[in-house]
Amino acid sequence: MARSPLNAIVLPPLLSASLHLVIGLGLVALIFALLRSLLSRLAARGTPWSGESPRLLLQTLARIAALLVVTLALEVLPLGSTGLRLLQALSQLVLVVLLVRLANRLVLRVLHTTLSRLGETLAIQGLQALGPMIRGLFWLLGALVFLQNQGVQLTAVLGALAGAGIGIGFALQGPARDFLTYLTILFDQPFVIGDLIRFDDVWGRVIQVGLRSTHLRSLDGERVVITNGDLLAKTLRNYGDLSEKRILTRLVLARSTPAAAAQALTAAIEALMAHVPAARFERCHLLELTPAGLVLELVYFLAVDHPQPLQARQQQVNVGILDTLASLGIAMADHQPVATVELPCDAG
Repeated sequence: MARSPLNAIVLPPLLSASLHLVIGLGLVALIFALLRSLLSRLAARGTPWSGESPRLLLQTLARIAALLVVTLALEVLPLGSTGLRLLQALSQLVLVVLLVRLANRLVLRVLHTTLSRLGETLAIQGLQALGPMIRGLFWLLGALVFLQNQGVQLTAVLGALAGAGIGIGFALQGPARDFLTYLTILFDQPFVIGDLIRFDDVWGRVIQVGLRSTHLRSLDGERVVITNGDLLAKTLRNYGDLSEKRILTRLVLARSTPAAAAQALTAAIEALMAHVPAARFERCHLLELTPAGLVLELVYFLAVDHPQPLQARQQQVNVGILDTLASLGIAMADHQPVATVELPCDAG
């Protein structure tokens, strides 16, 4: 029985392609099985190759090797020039997809692992917010590389992208500004949740940082919402990492106070400060002699992490000063300026 011309032309290349395909895929499976076994042994020893990134890299290399085997096997078939070009274009497209997926996974995973080791929780949140943008950038670069390899003139494409970018930029100017401001807060960390901050005349603790605004719980218990742009545009005072509180107190003594009594008062106040828990005495001086009286200025610091509240220790100082004044027989002037402090009473 005579063979048909179709069998005489198609069957030998088909058998050759099948042979190439079986042998090539078998070798790929064997080689990468050995590599996976080696990677597992390295992982058991706790080497740097024991993470998720080497596994993703090995998996992508195995797929690229299988793609190369399939492409070489199909090229044995009589596909013609058009078929070969389509096969090569398809192979390049699959290769670009594999490489872009690998780049996206590796970059985001490495950044996330690094920030986790550093304990940068807010930076991790910023990375999650940037994730879609990073992936989109890699996909765009991959598409441009693929089109360039196919001989597409990218001048018109880049011009179209630039024109579209200008239009989108005008349309998204407000949201983009809010997003960049949010990222600035996340990465620069002018404050974190729980910090006590002062903005204009508002004192409050940060309870939430959103994409457009930051929420504070004021000392009066109100929720205060401030846009992130306003927060970064003005001076912001952060007392979240304050270790001690500076207190300045001015006393105006009666003009009839003897010099010896005033000097004894400064020494007695310094001795008094030694008995106040977690207090650091700075100075106590008779600074001014005014028609209203003798101005005595006291400066000291109180640690904010002490179990005893700041108000109780500050009261202890004030009561001690009153007792000292009474024991020395020193009277205060009729008009007293209010003592000034650096923080509100419940800051600690």
